[in-house]
Amino acid sequence: MIVLNKSAKITFAVFCAIVSIGTVLYYASSAQTDTELPSSSLSAGSQPEEEQAPQLDTESESKPESVESLSSSKTSITVPDDFPTIAAAIGNAANGAAIHVRAGIYEGPQNETLVINKTLSITGEGSLITRVNLHPALVEQSIFTSTFIVPSTAIIIVSNNVSLSGFTIIAPGGISVDGENIQVTDNRIEQGGLRLSGSKSSFARNTVQGSLTLAGSRHTIEDNTINGGIEFKGSFNTLARNTIKSDINLNGSSNTIDGNTFPAMYMDDSHSNTISNNTFRTLWITLYGHGCNNNIVFRNLVKGPGLWGILMGDGSYNVFYENFITNFTGSHDGYGVAIGGNHRVAENNTFYRNIFVNNNKSVGWNWDQNGIGNSWDNGETGNYWSDYKGTDENGDGIGDSPYVINDRNIDNHPLMAPPVLF
Repeated sequence: MIVLNKSAKITFAVFCAIVSIGTVLYYASSAQTDTELPSSSLSAGSQPEEEQAPQLDTESESKPESVESLSSSKTSITVPDDFPTIAAAIGNAANGAAIHVRAGIYEGPQNETLVINKTLSITGEGSLITRVNLHPALVEQSIFTSTFIVPSTAIIIVSNNVSLSGFTIIAPGGISVDGENIQVTDNRIEQGGLRLSGSKSSFARNTVQGSLTLAGSRHTIEDNTINGGIEFKGSFNTLARNTIKSDINLNGSSNTIDGNTFPAMYMDDSHSNTISNNTFRTLWITLYGHGCNNNIVFRNLVKGPGLWGILMGDGSYNVFYENFITNFTGSHDGYGVAIGGNHRVAENNTFYRNIFVNNNKSVGWNWDQNGIGNSWDNGETGNYWSDYKGTDENGDGIGDSPYVINDRNIDNHPLMAPPVLF
């Protein structure tokens, strides 16, 4: 055993301390070489900052293609200020909105029908300066054994309380309206007509190149120029002051037809209609054998030439008064009024205060005469017949002798002068 004195012990302790400090410095230097510390160390008591998610630059993000599609529907729209097309305006409009269309020419969608399926007021700045060209798809249509390519409907209105006014509309395939309280006014409709059904709608002050097909009830058709004809069905409708270039086919009841001009009207299965103040060439009552009853026909100008003015083919309890029936002349017939048909019955009809002037025959028979007869006066007043040869001794304006048509048809109170009608 080695025994150190006090001086040796102190020297040894100092040596061990130096070795320990050197060892610590060595390992500390090695650790700093292997792993660098962060440039900014945490202060006492501080916590590490949480890692934050990357931030998006919202200003530079692209917006959706149509901002309007994300916004609420609009109640007031101007085309083209708000939307470039009428179709886009309809698509973005709220129910009950007003769409104002500035003067210009607007194209409809290609191969599509313009559908109005919400309550809207669509107003142009006038038919002379606001034009809409529509391009519906072409479809096949078969008639008997033949197939034709025709345009489908250009505009379909399938909502109530729609107003469409102030346009020239190029509408191959026409316009179809089905709803209540629809107003189609002050338009020019070209290359097509109008099909109107539903109820309580108005079609006024339009010019239509095609025809009008009318069904439903309580419609008002007034002050239009219709270059085609009218297929007229339904009840409680009013047709007033229209110029109609082709014929009217009437199959309906309780309608009012007043103040129109048209070539001819053909009635079938039509009852309780009022036909007044019109100008036409021919009124054919019962075209296809379905009788017409309880109609009132008065104050019409029935003017030839033609085969007949009024043909009462089949029906009863119809009343004709104050009609001016004239110029039905010719080598073949030329009847002011023709009665009867092929095995049809026309009886119990009343004619009074009518004016028959310059007709080949004021009254004649068509095919055959069936029934018990008709009345040619109302018990007090008959008709004016330009070929009546009787006298008026007492000066009461009523002829002293009857006007005899045949043994079953006699005017007992013929007028000596025509009544003032217009």
